[in-house]
Amino acid sequence: MNRCALTLLAFGTSLPLALALQSPGDGIPGVGELGGPSRVLDPAELEVWLRGRALFDQPFHKTRGVGAPNMNADSCRGCHQDPLLAGAGALELNVSRFANDNGGAGPFQNLPGGQGLFKLRPPFAAGREEYDPLTADLFEQRQTPALFGGGLIDSIPEVEILARQDPTDVDGDGILGVARQLTIGGLTEIGRFGWKAQVPTLRDFIKDAMGGELGITTPDDSRGFALLSDGDTVADPELGPSEVDDMAFFLSNLAPPPRTGSQDPQVLMGELLFGSVGCAKCHVPELAGALGPVPLFSDLLLHDVMAAGFRGMEEPGAGAGMYRTPPLWGVRHSAPYLHDGRAADLRAAVLAHDGEAAAVQQAFVALPTNDQDAIIAFLNDI
Repeated sequence: MNRCALTLLAFGTSLPLALALQSPGDGIPGVGELGGPSRVLDPAELEVWLRGRALFDQPFHKTRGVGAPNMNADSCRGCHQDPLLAGAGALELNVSRFANDNGGAGPFQNLPGGQGLFKLRPPFAAGREEYDPLTADLFEQRQTPALFGGGLIDSIPEVEILARQDPTDVDGDGILGVARQLTIGGLTEIGRFGWKAQVPTLRDFIKDAMGGELGITTPDDSRGFALLSDGDTVADPELGPSEVDDMAFFLSNLAPPPRTGSQDPQVLMGELLFGSVGCAKCHVPELAGALGPVPLFSDLLLHDVMAAGFRGMEEPGAGAGMYRTPPLWGVRHSAPYLHDGRAADLRAAVLAHDGEAAAVQQAFVALPTNDQDAIIAFLNDI
């Protein structure tokens, strides 16, 4: 019996209730394990966590309003599934974005309806995919990120992120780093989630994904991330306030990826080399969180890590080539790598770094092969 089931019994909650709230045949990892709760939950909390988990795992039917008519999947699990529920997505689960930059000469222009290209839509729906190929000349893939430990990322104070900015390269290391500043309800907030740090909180992420990926409407909280209506016959909001609360509780209390904790000398040497070549300048081993250090290996800042002349999506405050430093905790579980999945393995991911990361990449290449192998071994431990 898994540890969550034992916890349920210890608190007097029946095992049948626990099993009813799980997907058929899907066991629940224990506290602190990958895919399990981040802490011991009391019986009421565990019930909420399980409900949120079931919603994340649930395929939505058209009677629940899925599709607007656009969608990329019929469930959160449809993209976040590797190596288990709430994880990353394989290359074939990438989604696409498109725009126009006049063949690279600029200016960058969004097309009507925004940047999203949808994978699924009914054949009767006239849509944005019927674009003029001379109008859309720029396409970019997006890789599904893992969501483990998202609640801890939510807990990092803005001042901790802002303190690491270096927009004018004061220290002269070629690495800049800027926080994504978003205007929400007339106030400035710092983005933490998404490849371009375009979403400030985990709850915003849920609403943005329910609308943008599943075409499901959620309640209005005046923050601008919810899809409020979609014109189908299902009453809005299609996902109710309590359901949003349940899913937010599940994700907020989802354990971060645990380290392997290997004491192999190669891994220990790799950790030292990771710092000495400069990887840790952006992939900061830990940031201060509300409940203590958060070992995410990211500064949550935007960096331009692509080669000169790179053509990609632009957003206010996040130009082409600028991406949030992806957290590396659990990176061994989330191949392929980079924003578009262009790197099949960790070595390829390191070698693909350019722009602000060019000097660090060159320092890695200059290492003897056994030292390079040590860094890769270290990455496979975190």
